[in-house]
Amino acid sequence: MKNINNQKIINPFIFSLLIIFPLLFSSCGEDPVDPQPTQQEITRLIMVNSPWKMTKVTVDGFDQTNVYRDLVLTFLNTQYTSVNGKGVWPATGFWNFDNIEATAFTRSDGVRVEIQNITSSSLILSLDWDETTYITTGRTLSLDGRHIFEFGK
Repeated sequence: MKNINNQKIINPFIFSLLIIFPLLFSSCGEDPVDPQPTQQEITRLIMVNSPWKMTKVTVDGFDQTNVYRDLVLTFLNTQYTSVNGKGVWPATGFWNFDNIEATAFTRSDGVRVEIQNITSSSLILSLDWDETTYITTGRTLSLDGRHIFEFGK
């Protein structure tokens, strides 16, 4: 009689273990890997981190830093502002990457800007500008040609 009672208790216990253990181990897998950020996300984070202060400008290979003195660009998620952009950089506008590699973006005025180099502390942008403008006193406001802007923090 004692044997039968033990058997009635052990069988459900063994059955429960056979069900529970596989369930416990099936949930013990590798933790899901966080998705890696895209190149656009990485580049955007660097661009919007803080304002960029112009350190050098060349136009068609000639130093024109004085023409664009005190230029500062500030990028937001899809907008930008400029101080002393001299026509080449409108005071405000929108921007959006051209490609998944984040090597260029197009501004809301249709100008395509190439990102030649970007790090957490430096940014080099280039664009083609097709007009020269002057202030009424004859001082150059902007120059036409291939512009390469170098910025720092």
